Amino acid sequence: MDIKLPNFLIVGAAKCGTSSLHNYLNQHPDIFMPSYTRDGLKVKEPRFLIAEEIRNRLPKGIWDLDSYKSLFKNVDCQQAIGESTVLYLYFYKTAIKNIKKYLVPDVRIIIMLRNPIERAYSAYSFASRSHQENQNFKEALKNARTRFEKDANISPMILYKDLGLYFKMVKAYIENFHNVHIVIYDDFILNTDLEVRRVLDFLQVSNQHKIDTNKIINRGGKKWDSRLAKNWLMSDGWVKLFVKFLLPKKIRIRIKNVLINIFTSKAPEMDRSIKRELLEYYTKDIRLLEKLINKDLSQWLRI
Repeated sequence: MDIKLPNFLIVGAAKCGTSSLHNYLNQHPDIFMPSYTRDGLKVKEPRFLIAEEIRNRLPKGIWDLDSYKSLFKNVDCQQAIGESTVLYLYFYKTAIKNIKKYLVPDVRIIIMLRNPIERAYSAYSFASRSHQENQNFKEALKNARTRFEKDANISPMILYKDLGLYFKMVKAYIENFHNVHIVIYDDFILNTDLEVRRVLDFLQVSNQHKIDTNKIINRGGKKWDSRLAKNWLMSDGWVKLFVKFLLPKKIRIRIKNVLINIFTSKAPEMDRSIKRELLEYYTKDIRLLEKLINKDLSQWLRI
């Protein structure tokens, strides 16, 4: 039996609403969006098309073609088949090469973009909730590239500044594929239902099906109030092994989420001096992107 592979992709960018869009599209009867199980949890990002770039850096992923095909074995009569992997945007050269190798020629590409300054801080806040990031934001920005190059096991998600240089990434996708749809995060948040309908139109499926857009996935903006609590909850120690032996996984996850809510609070506003530095860093790229996608992005240039 021939297995149908994706005819559309959400390729990024990270911390721009892709998880929420994935969830909304997954509610549509004419759309198939896969997930796979890893350590008892549902994972949405296969990452197969950039496996050669990241398989040693990220623990979760689908690294071979047969496993990738198996994600789509339950496709029935859905006309739009897709998957979401945010790092396809950053590793665009490898992703585009493998998209052309494995997928249909007329694959549709969805790209979600957010103010790169806000995106960088959101990614930092998200990374800070794990052991991946223990530096303050200024130090993290300064040291990210060096850390990434020196440590072959560290995630590309710490490249807070680099991941927001969208112009060359978006340009490459536009030059290589006929059907590219850009979603601006500000518009997505302001009128989610409208932006979802536009995506459905782009995918050529009915926009009349009711989509519940109330739930936001992977909501960020939190910081740890206790380093001790972070170390205990986010690492593997004898206490966690003991609890793992005693309690079922669903109960452990529920308890962990409650404790995380207790020991975290709203992240502080970004320091204005860092905002100014990032604005200077991104201004040229934003201006080039504006012209490329014919979209007014002047709100990104205000701090």
